[in-house]
Amino acid sequence: LSSPLFGRFPSASCNLLARAPLEMAPVEEEVSTDVVPVDDQLQLAETYAGDAVAMSQPLDVQLPNLEEVGDLKVHHREFRENQGSFTVLHHQHLSKSMMSGTFESAASNGGITRYEGSFKGDPQDDGPIPNGVGVRTNPDGSTYSGEWKDGFPHGEGEWKAPDPSSESYMGEWKRGKRHGYGQMKLANGDLYEGDFADGKFQDRGKYIYLNGDEFIGLWDKGMKVSGTFYFKDGRISTRKYQGGKLISCQDFDARKKSYRPTITHTQVHDPERTQYGTQALFSGSGMVSPSGVKKD
Repeated sequence: LSSPLFGRFPSASCNLLARAPLEMAPVEEEVSTDVVPVDDQLQLAETYAGDAVAMSQPLDVQLPNLEEVGDLKVHHREFRENQGSFTVLHHQHLSKSMMSGTFESAASNGGITRYEGSFKGDPQDDGPIPNGVGVRTNPDGSTYSGEWKDGFPHGEGEWKAPDPSSESYMGEWKRGKRHGYGQMKLANGDLYEGDFADGKFQDRGKYIYLNGDEFIGLWDKGMKVSGTFYFKDGRISTRKYQGGKLISCQDFDARKKSYRPTITHTQVHDPERTQYGTQALFSGSGMVSPSGVKKD
C-alpha cells in the first residue's frame, strides 16, 4: 500500500489488517420466560397507536378527553351605593392570583369608567388595581390602552381623546404621566415627537406646526430652550430662549448662502423697531414681530 503524502506503508500494517478479531468471552443474558397475555398485548398496542394518532393531529385540533381544570374561578363583587362592580377570573387556591377581568365605577359627573384587563391583589379583600395590560375607557369617551403598574399607566401605551377630537399620544408612561419617548398630536393639529418628562416636553424634540413649519431643538419643562426653525417657505432661523422667551434670533439667507446678523430679545421688542411706520428697520435685517417671526 502507498500514500501520496507518506509514501509506502510498511508491510506490518497489512498484517494488522489481516489479523483475526480478538476473542471475547461470551456474555450470558437473562431472558424472561414470562408470557404476556394476548389481551394485554392488544391493549398496549391500542394505547401506543392512540398516542401516535393524537401526536400527529394539527395543533389547532383539541384533543379529546382532556381533564377539566377546576382551579380557576370567576369572582364578582358589587360595591355599595351602586358605585360599581368588579368581575375577575382568578386561581381559587392562590389569594394573590388575579388574572383578568372587568371593573366599572361610577364617576362624580354621572359617567361610567370601565377597565378591562389584568389586575393584582386579592379579589376577596383588595380593590381592583390594574396591573399588566389593559384598556380603560373614561366617562368623557377618552381611552387608554397599554401597560399598567400598581393602578397607573406605566410602560408603553396609547391615549386617545374622544371624538371628534384627533388629540392622541403614543409612547412611554411613568405612573400615569407621559415620560420617555413618545409622539403626541395636539388638538389644534400640531405634532410633537421626542422626549417627555413628568408629562411635559423635555430634552430633544421636534415640533411640527399645522402649517408645515418645524422646530427642532431642546426643551425644558415644556418650553423651548434652543433650536432651529425650518419654515415651509425655505427660511431657516436659529433661536435661543430663556424662560420661554426669545432672547436671540439668527436667520439664514438662502439667496446669499449666509447668516444674517443676530437679533437679540431687546431688539426684537424695541418700540422703535416694532411700531408701524418706523424708519429704523433693523439695518436691512427685516422687521421682527413680537412673536419672533422676521418679515422682510
